[in-house]
This record gives sequence, C-alpha cells and structure tokens, in this order.
Amino acid sequence: MALDDLTLTRKEGFAAFAEAPEHPRPPDLTITEVKGMKDEAADKHNRWRRSYLSNLRPIRTDQAKALVEDLADVFEAGLDQPNWEAKGMAAVDAFPGLGKTTVGLSFAKKVHNDLIRENGRFTTAGQERWPVIRVGMRGDTRVKDFNWALLEFFAHAGQRSGTANSFLARALDCAISCESRLLLVDDVHFLKFRSARGTELANEFKTIANEFPLMILFIGYDLEKKGLYDDPQLGRRITPLGLAPFTIDHEAGRMQWRNFLLSLEQRLVLAGKWEGMLADDLSDYLYARCTGHIGSLMQLIRRGCLRAIRNGDECITEALMADVTLDREAAEQRAQWEALLASGKKTSKPRRRARRET
Repeated sequence: MALDDLTLTRKEGFAAFAEAPEHPRPPDLTITEVKGMKDEAADKHNRWRRSYLSNLRPIRTDQAKALVEDLADVFEAGLDQPNWEAKGMAAVDAFPGLGKTTVGLSFAKKVHNDLIRENGRFTTAGQERWPVIRVGMRGDTRVKDFNWALLEFFAHAGQRSGTANSFLARALDCAISCESRLLLVDDVHFLKFRSARGTELANEFKTIANEFPLMILFIGYDLEKKGLYDDPQLGRRITPLGLAPFTIDHEAGRMQWRNFLLSLEQRLVLAGKWEGMLADDLSDYLYARCTGHIGSLMQLIRRGCLRAIRNGDECITEALMADVTLDREAAEQRAQWEALLASGKKTSKPRRRARRET
C-alpha cells in the first residue's frame, strides 16, 4: 500500500533531509592547477564537483521569497490556536519545473528545524518531536492508503492491519504525541477530486484539518481543474498560492533573471568561469532554452558543467551547451523564443546592470 519509495515519507528520512549540513564546496582552482593534477587527484576533485552540483542549495528567487512569506502567514496564524479550532490549509499550484516542491520542502525544513530548536527534540511528555509529516500521492490513492501513509511516516506498528478509521485514529495519536504542526501532501495533481474516490479523500482532508493540530500544505498543479476547491468547505479553507516562472516582459523581471544568473555563476566550481559568463554572455540563450522555468535551467546548467569538466573546457559557452539535451517541453518552445530574442522583439537583459543580492 506504499504511496511512494521516497525516504521523505518516513520520519528518519525527513529528519536526515532537514538537518543535513550544507554540501561542502570544492576548492576553486585555476586552469593551471586543474590541468596539473595527477589522475587520482583529478578524479577525486571531479567527483566532489559532481556531488556538489547535484546538491546545490536552492537560490531564493523573489518568487520563492514571496511564496515562503505567504506560507509563513498561514502557518503562524494557526500555530498558537487551540487544538479544537481548524488550522489553516494552503495549496501551492504551479506548472511543473518551477520549483514548487523545492520551495515547499524548504519551508517544511525550516519548520522542522525552528520548532526543534525552540522546543527541544522531545516533548514535555518525553515523546520524540516530529514537527513535519510528509506524504506523497499517487493516482490510485484511497482514504485507507492515505491514512496508512501517515502511520508509515511514524513507523507505527499499527500500520500492519486495521480500517481506514482506525489508521486515522492512530495517526492522530502520533501527531498529537509528537506535536506535529505541518502536513505536506505532495503530488496532489494525481488525484481526481470529481470522482467518488476523490470526494472521499476531500472529506478526509476536512476531517484532518478539523481534528489534527496542524496546517495542511498541498503541492501540485492544475488543482482547480482537478476539483480540489469544488467542496465549499475546502474552497473556503484552502489559501491558493502560486509560483510564477521568470518573465522578461518588463524591466523588473529582466533584473530578477540577471540577478539569478549572477548568483548561479557564483555557485559554479569551474576553473575557467568568469563574471558574466551566464548573466551577460548567455542570458538570452539560456532563457530561450528554459523559457524561464527554473527546473529546466538547473538541469541544463548541471549537465553543461559536467560536460565542461569532462572535456576540460572548464567553462560554459553556447557552443558547449548546443550539444546538451533538455526536457521535451523546453525543447519544443526553444525555436519560438530564439526567434523572438534574435529579432529584438524580446530581450532578457535589463537596461541597467546593478547587482542586487538574491
């Protein structure tokens, strides 16, 4: 009955994610130093750089900052409410590749660490404190599956047998004993709320909001079309939030794009990089390749860096990137954006180039 295989669906796995130190940055070396390395040292350095690239911490864009502020409003408004009052609910609805799960997990990570720092790892009754519960959805999820997943997160022995109602009662005991304050429900778009099964799940979410002392955070896309807000109670309780792509239709958007690229440049560990490598020399090119979607951009940069490391270029250029393949959606929109940017009808470059920290 497992909903997914991610370790984030178990308390120890989520704690390992939330409490992990920042991935150590490899040393910045010159081209001469990289070329002069012996094979064993070069292999070690390159493995370190590969691991670092795969674990780049998120860059806090203006869009992400605004979303986190909204989430904090909903969360903190219910944090000190009496347990018998229904807590807030929020839904982050954004197109795939914009980083909604990344932002949601980053927020959940902060909640986990803040509440443990403020209140200790154990409750006054001596129970382990687990501020966050995370559950991932699938298209065939039933009420019993969802309630089982809540118990699976806590590694509760009662998950082995029982009814949907008994699973929920046990999960409520866990949430109260462990002082859980946030339930993150990811991939909600897999659910069809206009089906009989979806209606049952919607009712279960209302029950959880009424009975559990926590905020529910849904993450998905096209949630209105999926019917999440059809139920009047959910429509009144859920605060809909979004996460927009980078846009270059106005100066402020172009400035945000440039600041992001400058911050990203600083994260890269390439011996031949220079300031403006991305933000000046490749700004239009990168926008055409990813159309403002941060997920596509990060994949493109990671793959480009790895290729630059393997072939010894130690920098990112348009010629190198031309051979790097990307997701289908980005590839389909690329020609249209290249034409617009080449014609001068669009530009990703702001008129002023002042640096603002992100």
